[in-house]
Formats: sequence, structure tokens, C-alpha cells
Amino acid sequence: MAVKLFGLAALGWLGAGLLPGTAYAKQVIDFKENSCHIQTEKAERKNGIPRHLLTAISLAETGRWSPGKREVFAWPWTVTAKGKGLYFKSKTEAIAAVQRLWKSGITNIDVGCMQINLRYHPRAFANLGDALDPTANVAYATKFLKGLHGQTQSWPQAAANYHSSNPMRNIPYKDKVLSIWQRVGGGNPNNLGPAQSPDPAYLDPESRLSRMALLNSRFRARLNAERGASKQARSLSELDAWRRGRMGPNYQAHTAALRRANAVRKQRQELEKGKISFAAKRRAQLQAWRRDRSANPFGR
Repeated sequence: MAVKLFGLAALGWLGAGLLPGTAYAKQVIDFKENSCHIQTEKAERKNGIPRHLLTAISLAETGRWSPGKREVFAWPWTVTAKGKGLYFKSKTEAIAAVQRLWKSGITNIDVGCMQINLRYHPRAFANLGDALDPTANVAYATKFLKGLHGQTQSWPQAAANYHSSNPMRNIPYKDKVLSIWQRVGGGNPNNLGPAQSPDPAYLDPESRLSRMALLNSRFRARLNAERGASKQARSLSELDAWRRGRMGPNYQAHTAALRRANAVRKQRQELEKGKISFAAKRRAQLQAWRRDRSANPFGR
């Protein structure tokens, strides 16, 4: 059962710094026992992301106000579709909600702590359970944000591009994130480095050149993040199989088989590099992305 309904307008207090009857700057942010914050904080430390930046994005995406505690916190089981979002009491309820949306033909859905879009990031997760797992959700968002930073050389610009490839949407979003970032302890935005990408394409946000730069930065960052997510899932699966094999009587045979499988995979990767040109790869990636946009990534 959903416990709260919100939309972009209802989240305006996050950008404006105001809550009903309460100044945002005077309130306490509840980070204790909060799985989203625990994961964003870990990811920031581990991946060299400015402190509180992932947390600020998570709050901008799923910030939830508790009238009883008078605190704001990100909510891991948030599902957004058609411009409206719902906070669910549990992961199970959130999964059921996504499945209902799929059955009704809706595929443009944001989920989890970092509101990863299942339509535009179809290969981000192995299954819907992973998509709504705070650890996996934040891990993918971390890869995506780092990829955007690599493309733009600006953390504020990366945060803007995280939200949208449309400058009319991502500039206000960047301002919102930076406002939250300051309020949760980020400090002076100048400490984040250049506010805008040094790429000349960003000089005129409404130009066609700028829009192409935005699209390319998101496209490349998404591909890299999805590759990283697939590699991590595959590695965890292999590690789990290896651990199970160690406990059985066929440990040596299992280890040898795993080594052979790794060798075959490496050979295939080398062959693929030689066979397919960059242009062909790009065309194939674009075709796959277009197909996935209109499909349920995990099957119905």
C-alpha cells in the first residue's frame, strides 16, 4: 500500500529550501537507519565522488518528509511513472506496483533510491529485485554519475545530465541538487569544481550542439555503467558457484572447468574486438537501445 503521493511540484521544497511551516535549513536530516544514505555515503567514499553529492541526488529524487519526526530522508522503495511517484512500505509492494504498470503498458518507470529509469537503462539490473535493492541501485547510479563526470569534467554538470538530456530540465535540476547538497553539509558549490562542462558545446544550452553533447554524454555513460553492472553480476554469480564447488567433492574438476570457461570467454572477447568495427558496434548498440526502450527489460 502506498503511503504518500508526490510529483515534481510537491518536491519543490527540496529546491526552494522550504517545508510546510519549517525552514529546510533548520530541520534535521534523518540518516540513521536509512539504507539509501548508507549506500550513497559508502559509494561516495569508495569512488571519489564529492561528499554528499550522491546523497543530494537521492534526496532530490526520492526525498520524503516525515511530519512526526520532522525529518527528510530518501526512500528506497519509490516508484515513479507518468510524472507521479509513490512511496511503498516494502520492496515487495514496490515490485508488485512495477509489475502492474508493465501489465498496463507503461514502461517509462523510475525506481529505487536513485530513481533509475527501467526503460532508458534496460540492462542496468539482472532483475526487478536488484533494481529495487538499495545497494545495487546506488551502485549503478554511481557508475552512471562517474561516467557523466568523465564526459563533462564537471560534477555539477554531471548531476544535471544525470536527470535529463534536455537543458530546460537539467539546469533547474542541477540548481535543486546543489541547494540540497549545501544544506546537508556539502559547503560551497565552488568546491565541486567548474559549474559547467568546459566543452564548448555547453556554452549555449539550447543549441543543437549542446543537445547532442548531452545525449552523447548520457549514452556513453549509460553503456559504461551497464557494462560494469553486467560484469559485476557475472563475477558475483561465478564467485557464488566457486564457493559452492569448494564445499563439494568435485572441487578440483570445478576449478578446472571455471578456468576453461574464463579462457573461452577471453578468447571470444578478443575475437569480437577483431570482427566488429566501432561503427558497427555503435549501430548495434543504438538498435538494441531502441528495442529495449519499448520493452519490459526483465520479461513479463
